[in-house]
Amino acid sequence: MKVAIGTWGYRKWFEEKKCDMFALLDEVKAIGADGIEIFPQHIDRSNTAKALADVKAACDAKGLGVASLICGNDFAARQAHCRAQAVANMIRDIHEASAVGIDHLNVFTGYHQPGQDPVMETMRVIDCFREVTPVAQEKKVSLCLENHSSVCRDADSILWLIHAVRGESLWTNPDPSNFLPNFTEAPEAQREVIYTETAKIVPLAANMHLKIRDFKPDGSHAHLDVSRILEMLKPVGYDEWIVLEFFGRDDPHEPNAKGVALLKRLLSLR
Repeated sequence: MKVAIGTWGYRKWFEEKKCDMFALLDEVKAIGADGIEIFPQHIDRSNTAKALADVKAACDAKGLGVASLICGNDFAARQAHCRAQAVANMIRDIHEASAVGIDHLNVFTGYHQPGQDPVMETMRVIDCFREVTPVAQEKKVSLCLENHSSVCRDADSILWLIHAVRGESLWTNPDPSNFLPNFTEAPEAQREVIYTETAKIVPLAANMHLKIRDFKPDGSHAHLDVSRILEMLKPVGYDEWIVLEFFGRDDPHEPNAKGVALLKRLLSLR
């Protein structure tokens, strides 16, 4: 398995003009990570093709990989023109990512809106994915559905949706702590849902996230049993990326460096 840094975790540096995407690659290399996951706001979306080509070339030059590109789609939007634009954007990303050798996109379902019928919202998501999955399959791009959005939040709903789409290019992107939004404050017994839900979707995993912020004095994760999560991956033969996402608002360097060190240590023991 390889360890990537989600550029979203360095949003403080981007906001403060402390780095751009290319300067960030030096940081990623310095802390020992193997690659990056691209947050869309960190590249020039007015010319995505050139931006992706430039970033991929810079990664190649430094011996880094690209785990995935985040699409940021909302397929549950009430307005048909908004959904059509989201579909068009994802198809564009599929073509432009595949053209430079990026073969994973991190995708979402969408967001429930007050007053909207949740069943109708789910149907909209299915319809949109049925439009984009044939393109992804043709281009050999894996669409990695993260348990992130408010439509189909739990593992069973995500799996049901994937089977309903019937697209061979649609997989999962487990982000364990997303199953319990208040996981940093929740008691240990309540955090059990993180592991039971994650275990359901890892058999279809094509990308994976791990939220980081707090660490114990021995370097272990303060809120998650990372060893337990990694053990889930063994039986399903997962050997893709694990993307670290720093969700704090402080300086991202130290927690990302600690996250890489933790994953590298645990992966070396497997």
